[in-house]
Amino acid sequence: MLKHLQRMEREEKILSNLDKLGIATRKQLQVINNLGGDRNANRILANMEDDGSIKSLRMDQKIYYVAHKGKEKIGSGKALKDKAHLAHTLMRNDLYIYLGTPKGWKNEASVDFPYNGEETTLVSDASFIKNHNHHFIEIDNTQTMKTNREKIDRYRVLFNLIKENYDSIPVLIWYTVSSRRQNALEDYCNQLKINSKVLSLKDLCYS
Repeated sequence: MLKHLQRMEREEKILSNLDKLGIATRKQLQVINNLGGDRNANRILANMEDDGSIKSLRMDQKIYYVAHKGKEKIGSGKALKDKAHLAHTLMRNDLYIYLGTPKGWKNEASVDFPYNGEETTLVSDASFIKNHNHHFIEIDNTQTMKTNREKIDRYRVLFNLIKENYDSIPVLIWYTVSSRRQNALEDYCNQLKINSKVLSLKDLCYS
């Protein structure tokens, strides 16, 4: 009976975390949910897939998401995004793990503020607050550098507003796919005096 309850609690935790992430690899779920070694993690996820709580699809590796039955178990009504966002979401998951799975992490967080004389909405890929400081996450895998620079321009205005109205030092964290793009983002953030940290694929390793 106790083992059954422990398994239920573990599976609900996995479902809740997977629902929050949207999709995840086995390794990501393994780290976030403390599933032990590869063999144990594969066994747990295979059982949940056989049970119908989760489903998977194949990219260069197996990608998991919460099935309808699993959503009913945890009371979720979130819809799965289309496949065009899969690589972007997996990069965001990797950064979430790399940063220590911050409490209060919110995916696709939006904030409204005045910009160039009119109200604008800035949607970050994620955000969280740590030590009273606002952190904003941007994942760069397919965007043009022009789009990235335009977004940094808006972050500069937002950060000035945050500094004026809150006891907070905002931080912009980028995660990009190449050293070339990393350098370009660093240069533009420095040019605008944006408090930032720019990471590329080579910087992240949690395995």
